[in-house]
Amino acid sequence: MKAVAKINIFLKIVGRRGNYHELVSRFVRYEELYDEIFLEEAEGGECEIVGMDIEQKNNTIYKAYEALQKVAPQIKDFMQNRRVRVIKRIPEGAGLGGGSSDAATFLQLLNQEAELNLDIQTLAKIALEVGADVPFFIYGYKAANVEGIGEVIEPFEDDIPALEFKLMNLHCNTAKVYGNFRKHAHLSDKAEAQKLKNMSSKEILANLSPLQANDLYQSAAMLCPELRPFAKNWYLSGSGSTLFRSKE
Repeated sequence: MKAVAKINIFLKIVGRRGNYHELVSRFVRYEELYDEIFLEEAEGGECEIVGMDIEQKNNTIYKAYEALQKVAPQIKDFMQNRRVRVIKRIPEGAGLGGGSSDAATFLQLLNQEAELNLDIQTLAKIALEVGADVPFFIYGYKAANVEGIGEVIEPFEDDIPALEFKLMNLHCNTAKVYGNFRKHAHLSDKAEAQKLKNMSSKEILANLSPLQANDLYQSAAMLCPELRPFAKNWYLSGSGSTLFRSKE
């Protein structure tokens, strides 16, 4: 299965919930860039993951596997003598949701191949245990407004302009970018952020500057100063480091 990337057209931080940040954001699927997730037969293993350098316990795919067992414990028997192969194309630490998409796609793949017959709402609930961005990929919407800590997802009929991308050779650590935001920045007004939900992506990119569109831009640029020269003309996806702008 293909695990496609996403971009954030805008991202506003409007609250805190324990260690999490509440957001209002427009997520858009970026179909041209994707990882691939395969199930393979293998001897003597249980959910071995190959093709990635991340330690297994920190891998979002393995976290998804652990979360799935709480709802479908039979999956442990299914995964005996099977391994997961990942062909990785989405850069890590790029703000494109690669790890989240991998986890969601893995859940969908197991639901299909192990004939678990879990409905999409159940899969989305499992996905939220893995990470805030994961449920978006479960639903498969082309564009959606995402709120809360990622659990509120509303499909949006969007007008998405043609975009060009700048894939920076930078790893922006999501946790550090959010932690730095918490130290140095103020929350956005929730009512103002809500207004952006009704604007198309084309309107947002035409009317908001890159720094206005993404509350994490300043924080990411503090930690990754290579982003600073682009802050006037290039928008930032998620917590960075991928940059994009309209071609129109």
